[in-house]
Amino acid sequence: MRILPETTSVTEYYGHKRPEMLRFLSADAQCVLELGCGEGVFGAIVKQSTGAEVWGLEYNEEAAQRAGELLDHVLAGDASTRIAELPDNYFDAVVCNDVLEHLVDPLDTLKRLRPKLKPDGVVVASIPNIRYLPALGKVVFRRDFPQEDFGIFDRTHLRFFTRSSMVRMFEDAGFSMQRIKGINPFLRPFGALFVALSLGHFADGVFLQYACVATPAS
Repeated sequence: MRILPETTSVTEYYGHKRPEMLRFLSADAQCVLELGCGEGVFGAIVKQSTGAEVWGLEYNEEAAQRAGELLDHVLAGDASTRIAELPDNYFDAVVCNDVLEHLVDPLDTLKRLRPKLKPDGVVVASIPNIRYLPALGKVVFRRDFPQEDFGIFDRTHLRFFTRSSMVRMFEDAGFSMQRIKGINPFLRPFGALFVALSLGHFADGVFLQYACVATPAS
């Protein structure tokens, strides 16, 4: 998912910076892999801010080529096959910024990534929230499930997640969720009023995405 206006170009789609995700990544990380690195913009920020060695894996070959100009190593192609080429027990962190929802089998992908992490490594992921109030409004009140260029209903999304199903997916893949925090909240007065009237039942719907930090389960 890319949360961008409809006029956004392909270059901007693959070049989204995602600065809000930096705080979930340890400054001590020495080797970082970004799955779905796009043009390498986020990875370049990580390199600049932490000095880490940054690898990228990107499905789109044109974006991967551009990422190769910014990152230390970039693999182009399908994650389901190329993850096997990555070194084992090597990465302090694997970053998945709005990428798991695009995969046919994100659970299997997480399982494949697990041996690539150091024992104390982490997966840092941003995942869109299907219970986001504006998205729920389209489904419940407009009786529609649109296909859009960007956002929750991005037409390239193959999977949809709630906060609970995010946690379950990581646990099923052999990880322990250390932190999960809502990001990019819906701040309009209607949102706060709706949550209050629901007695908190839709509190998770305030957030467009959830940032997850998970470690391999012992």
